[in-house]
Amino acid sequence: MTELLTQSETNLRDVATLAVDLAARRGASARASVHHEGFAKIAVRDGEVETAERSGGQGLTITIFRDGRQGAASTAGFERATIERVVDEAILIAGHVQPDPDATMAPADWLAFSGPAPELYADSPRSPDVLLNAAQAMDRAASEIVRSDSQLRAGESVAVATEGLWALATSDGFCRSVQRSNDARWSVMLAQDQGGSTSAFCQSQERRVDALLSPAVLAGCAADRARQMIGARTIGSRRCPVLFDPRTAATLVGELAGALTGHAQYRRMSFLPDPVGRSVAASHLDLSEDPFEPLGLASGGFDSEGIAGSQRAILRQGMVEGLFLSTFSGRKMGMPSTGNADGFYNLRLTSSTASGDWQAMLAMLGTGLVVTEFQGGKTDPASGNWTQAIKGLWVEDGQVVHAVTDVTLASNMLAMLTGIRAVGSDVERQGPIRTGSILIDDMQVGGTA
Repeated sequence: MTELLTQSETNLRDVATLAVDLAARRGASARASVHHEGFAKIAVRDGEVETAERSGGQGLTITIFRDGRQGAASTAGFERATIERVVDEAILIAGHVQPDPDATMAPADWLAFSGPAPELYADSPRSPDVLLNAAQAMDRAASEIVRSDSQLRAGESVAVATEGLWALATSDGFCRSVQRSNDARWSVMLAQDQGGSTSAFCQSQERRVDALLSPAVLAGCAADRARQMIGARTIGSRRCPVLFDPRTAATLVGELAGALTGHAQYRRMSFLPDPVGRSVAASHLDLSEDPFEPLGLASGGFDSEGIAGSQRAILRQGMVEGLFLSTFSGRKMGMPSTGNADGFYNLRLTSSTASGDWQAMLAMLGTGLVVTEFQGGKTDPASGNWTQAIKGLWVEDGQVVHAVTDVTLASNMLAMLTGIRAVGSDVERQGPIRTGSILIDDMQVGGTA
């Protein structure tokens, strides 16, 4: 039973259907997206409740297609008069837009009128008492750690729950809805010595409460991360191998996926132009997409156009096999939609080469730099030139020597992808991306002269 929602899927489907029906009466094709969500958060620090929040929201967006023109308008109201007004607004906006033959609705035979509907909602306890107990348990675990280590202080312990509904209807008679849940916990720890202070956090996010990491694990992980950054200092400029921990490695996978979106491709703002059939990464790498993983954080039976994605290879042995396309970007490229109007679904990077856990990856690194946090930088989407300020660890002979700060890394994304030596078995999920640590053979480190 839902703890946070006040609407039902039936209500949302009715609102979406009414919107497209009203558009049809005005001579326009339309697509209506309706959402409703509830959110709760409790944060505890030193045994006291620091934040207690509950909120919710809803909205309707109607997109009108008429005479090669497209217009959209939104509202938070679900009353009939409000829906009529927002439909009229979208039609008015469409009348002032330049026609584009590619900005039309997807063909009806592309729509997922039926098909797999992955489980996205877990009927887990999400009452205020449940959230408070979870935050207090993390706070107690953090306090236990602090009592045995004078260098540490406990930060906030946070429990969050979200539930949501989404319905989509089109003038072609498509109308489906989904219910989603999301639970998150995180613990923040602070560490200090004579050289200064630092903080770190550890987070767990799932669609069901009982799949989350335990309070002791979260607090312990945050403490370890804060502790390892004590005494951080810079290093001299050099070239060396670099190991990205799973959290930062996920960012690299996201950069690769972003270069393969239809938006980047048709605008020629990708460092991987015309990539299908090209080798763009080390030959031992595979990247797969799965929209249908039960309770996956990026699962879905269809996108915001009503088109289903598919289980498929994006990279196979380093070669690009797939792009992430919407109807519009696909038409610009002369290709069909891949059901990715909202971005990619669950991605997983794997490697056919031997690797191992975190300790094995440190041994494989030998002497070099570990990246644990990005502090700011950029990737040029067209050239792939990549620069980041980072925090991390300096490693010699597979052993951590000291923490590192005030250094930058520079390379080119294509060189980085082709220079990946191994992907660790220490796999973590960061939102839609699963990957282990990533070891790159050679990068430029900017530190002291």
